[in-house]
This record gives sequence, C-alpha cells and structure tokens, in this order.
Amino acid sequence: MNAYFAAKTPSKADLGRFNVTGRDEDRHVFKVPSLRNVARTAPYFHDASAERLEDAVRVMGRHQLGMELPESDVTQIVAFLRTLDGEDAP
Repeated sequence: MNAYFAAKTPSKADLGRFNVTGRDEDRHVFKVPSLRNVARTAPYFHDASAERLEDAVRVMGRHQLGMELPESDVTQIVAFLRTLDGEDAP
C-alpha cells in the first residue's frame, strides 16, 4: 500500500539481496524468517528500526494495509504473535 523505502533515506542494508547478487531484481528482497518466537527476536526489520514488536506491527499496518491500526488491534495482534513462542530446539 505504501512504499516502505520511499519514507526513509535508503542505506546499503535497504538494498537487501542485491548486495549479494548485484541483480536489479534482487533490490529490496529479503529473507523473512518464520514468526515462531517472534516476540523474542527484537529488534525487528532488516535494519533493526523497530525496537518493540508493537512498533513493528504499527509499521506493517501502515505499509501493508495503508492504515494506522487502532491500539486495540495492535494489542490483539501482538498478543497473538506472543502465542507463537515455542521451545528452543536442542
């Protein structure tokens, strides 16, 4: 909905996979980990620009949905994401 990189001054990290391959089609392409244990893996995003999970949810609402999420929605989404915690593999 909203161009994430248009709202900030781009850095080399913002180029994503392009930094490895040099291919234009890899510009702004990132490997995205699963959501398992997401509540334990702060900071968030490729550039660590969101320190808290709540902040990351707000940013994603703005850029993926094109809206400012109500605080009650942010709270509920974060509560759900916290349920995805699991045991660490041995």
